[in-house]
Amino acid sequence: MGFIIMQLVPARPVMAAFDQKAYYIEIGEKLEDMANQYNIPPVLLKAIAWMESGWKQYELDPATGQPLTDKPLIGRDGIGIGIMQISSYDPKDTATIERLKTDIDYNIEIGCQMLNQKWRAFPKIGDGDRNVLENWYFAVWGYNSWAVRNNPNVLTGKSAYQDSVFSLMGQKYNSAITFAPGATKISKSLLPPVNPPYYSSRWSTPATTHLGDLEIDPDSLVSSGGGPGVEAANGDYWFKYAPWSSYYALGFYVTAYNSPTVTNKSAISQKILSAYGNLLAEADSLVREGKDSSCSTAAKYYWTVLQGPKLDAGIAERADKGLQSALNKVITEADKLLLKDSASSYLTAAEDYGVVLQGSDLDADLEQRAKAGLTKAYEKILAEADKLAKEGTAASKASASKYYLTVLDGLVLDAGLTQRAKTGYELSRSIDQNPDSIYDPSRGQTPDPNPNPAPGPTPTPEPGSFSLERLYGTRAEDTAIKISQAGWADNSSPVVLLARVDRFQDALAAAPLAKKFKAPLLLTSPYQLDKAVLQELKRLGADNVYVIGGEGAITKPVTNALVKEDLTYERIFGDEAADTAAAIARKIGPSTQVILASSTSFPDALSASAPAADLGIPILLTEQGKLPAATKQILKDFGVTKTIIVGGKFAISPTFDAKGGPLASYGPLRLAGDTKYDTMLQIVKYFNQNPESIIFATGETFPDGLSGGAFAALTGSPMFLIPKGDLNSDTKAYLKSLSGTTKQAYILGGTGVITSTTEKTLGSLLTPQ
Repeated sequence: MGFIIMQLVPARPVMAAFDQKAYYIEIGEKLEDMANQYNIPPVLLKAIAWMESGWKQYELDPATGQPLTDKPLIGRDGIGIGIMQISSYDPKDTATIERLKTDIDYNIEIGCQMLNQKWRAFPKIGDGDRNVLENWYFAVWGYNSWAVRNNPNVLTGKSAYQDSVFSLMGQKYNSAITFAPGATKISKSLLPPVNPPYYSSRWSTPATTHLGDLEIDPDSLVSSGGGPGVEAANGDYWFKYAPWSSYYALGFYVTAYNSPTVTNKSAISQKILSAYGNLLAEADSLVREGKDSSCSTAAKYYWTVLQGPKLDAGIAERADKGLQSALNKVITEADKLLLKDSASSYLTAAEDYGVVLQGSDLDADLEQRAKAGLTKAYEKILAEADKLAKEGTAASKASASKYYLTVLDGLVLDAGLTQRAKTGYELSRSIDQNPDSIYDPSRGQTPDPNPNPAPGPTPTPEPGSFSLERLYGTRAEDTAIKISQAGWADNSSPVVLLARVDRFQDALAAAPLAKKFKAPLLLTSPYQLDKAVLQELKRLGADNVYVIGGEGAITKPVTNALVKEDLTYERIFGDEAADTAAAIARKIGPSTQVILASSTSFPDALSASAPAADLGIPILLTEQGKLPAATKQILKDFGVTKTIIVGGKFAISPTFDAKGGPLASYGPLRLAGDTKYDTMLQIVKYFNQNPESIIFATGETFPDGLSGGAFAALTGSPMFLIPKGDLNSDTKAYLKSLSGTTKQAYILGGTGVITSTTEKTLGSLLTPQ
């Protein structure tokens, strides 16, 4: 039942004093009811709501404290709405936005659904008992943003979002809160130094735990809790959804099993055992694939079984053996990568070792092997960085700084290596002219939660005028959706490309394929298909989805979700990034021209993606010093007569296009500058695309540029990569020369990646004087 608010009207006397205490009690009851419906401890939801809005759906009258129902609460970012600060919505869906503003119950319910999505998406803690508050630590982290800025290890003088929420649960910060159990935060010493934990990491529940106030209802936990479809918050829905999703189902079953109020454990025990069986079978299948990423996911599944109730000794033994085998294979694959003469292989190996080490109760022998391997990986990465730093050019120092930063961001195993990385990093940046390149641990792929106010709507340009429009969302996935909505009308794209949001290698070569099918490129978590992405697929009228990457890149849960929605899909993939690019090239079809870019960094390939797509030229990938077999085969099979190399000698060896080099018979031509932005400008000038419409994307991170390549392909527009700081003088001069020719420009991403100051500069350069 809703509550009635008497709105204050100027020049009228107030008939009765506003009872603020009663108001907050009613808000508290609403939060409790919805939390229990979605099997979330009410104290947790209350703390998040207080953290987000102070329990305000509307702004309050400063004199009386009464809610002003004509003024919905909008966050400082200009995006978050209402009591739960909902920020993931379609900006064109005015009905939903209005409901989020005016219907507090709906706002709270969407907040519950979002929190449960984060519970599923991020690492599970312990046995997944949903009434143990400590088990929600990563879900709460993700509710705000699964980003560096919420890692307590990078914060000085303030608490991480999730730590603040956990502290609130120990305080009676409002009269409506009568239950304040507190919660144990995960120790900073266990968390990564900088980045969020890996998705496949394994975490035990802290030794000291606190039970929440969830009303334990076995029927709700087992079969009826939550909303419709994927918003279900019960075990049976997720058990039936797919074999792998027993990973989600177990948390609900275990919550019921652990509750002292549930006396008949037999039926719940059988459900837990069935879920164990599903997960073990899925894990065994992943291990047989033999890939490092597959084995990492398998280890997570084995670990989950071991954390649950000990109902069958044979199952526990199988899970334990499987866990050791999976982690052993991850280490073995990483060891093989270290034997390759490739910086990208060293980086992947370091990540594999990190996944093994990031977790609880690791076998001592495996821990020793992983630490030894990671130390070797660091040594090889630092050697590569030192070599690049000695070259002394801006491009080599930029590459060196990234390698140094990889070691600085990783686990600290050797103080000497860490200091060497720190010293090298500082020296490599000391004379860098780009102030935005200075390391800032708050920066990441995810935009800042409190960026500058959102730009207002762009007016329709008058004839002969210039219009600059920003397309952005709160996450990279959301920005990709905004780009899709700007370029493709409803039911206009039966084909859609889908790539992984957090790694660039597979999708670097995808823009020409997008052009072939006139398709947008959407981004997804590798482990779960985002609800907003699924909605966009439906809006586009998609029938077929090209999934870029194998099961190690985009896992079965994503493709299973596509099938469940009656969408067909086809994977395009290979063992390495170059193999995937070659597979994409064959899908596009033969061409006597190709573009060759580095597989280990993204800017050069992104810069080339717009003209490659416009001309239907495949993008092939290579390591710095070795041309991959798959790339060689495409050159031969296509009868290539012109190979456009993008990037300098630190990206692609000069021996490639030298006389007698591997590209000598394929018409090599190199486009390169001292920095990635200089190379970008060389590419733009060489291809000389129609500049009537142009696109700007950040050159510091890759997701916006990946989706932007498909957008550029649709319009035939050039795409410029932009630093977060000042533009260099050559780029400014070139853009100034386009003034009067360029009628429309798009900025991809929020002010966290391309600042409002840069936006003003771009507008000033391109606006006819």
